[in-house]
Amino acid sequence: MSSKRNRPDGAPSFHSPFRPPTRVSRAADVSRETAPTAIARETREIVARWLSDGAFSLRAEFLGRIEAMAATLALWGSTTNLTADASDPTETAFHVIDSLAPIVFASDAIRAELESAVGSNANVLDLGSGAGFPGIVLAAAFEARFTLAEARRKRVSYLRIASNEMGLANVAIQQRKLNVSNVATEFDLVTTRAFGAGGDMYAIAATALRTGGLMLLYASEDQIRGDHRALTGGFEGPLVWKYHVPHGDRIAKRAAILWRKSLKK
Repeated sequence: MSSKRNRPDGAPSFHSPFRPPTRVSRAADVSRETAPTAIARETREIVARWLSDGAFSLRAEFLGRIEAMAATLALWGSTTNLTADASDPTETAFHVIDSLAPIVFASDAIRAELESAVGSNANVLDLGSGAGFPGIVLAAAFEARFTLAEARRKRVSYLRIASNEMGLANVAIQQRKLNVSNVATEFDLVTTRAFGAGGDMYAIAATALRTGGLMLLYASEDQIRGDHRALTGGFEGPLVWKYHVPHGDRIAKRAAILWRKSLKK
């Protein structure tokens, strides 16, 4: 897997070289019967165009899995609050692209570590999985074993159906509110986009991670900060890199924040 999205000095580019995708028709423009299929197809096309522009390759079955996920999300989104607008392909595509972006835009050294942490022998915990971003997208792209932790019953039901429709054999879904007493240990990577999960997020991640394991936070640019709760919870860092992600006819300013569980005892 390769990417050409870094400056010659190896640092991540702060400006995406990709054109925003052309605004696509909304689900309201197609019949009720075909809406999920149309939404899924448009989502796949937007993600495929973004991937091809960046010379970034993933597993051959990735786009088919994303299409299946988008169709399931469109069906469930009409009755369950999963994303801002599950009927809009550009909205779903944004969440898919944003799930991949920290790895795409990382420097070569950081990308190598992250790819190892989502490799075939690795274990990943996604905290507060919600609609499956980033956990279910990363599971579709990489071979690690993914545990998706989500406390809300309806979202857990959606995740189970989506992962089944996507043919994901590397996903386990836990319906529980995690804490330091019930979380499994020896994960290589903890991910979360639930940035407001509270101070116990760091304690849970510290318990779950093996020594030297990584915690990857997805954030907007205005959420970047060094958090003392991580520093006092046994983490080193953070490493931060910024990037831009297409969001319909706009550009979202995003950032990744990476913490490492301390090697010190």
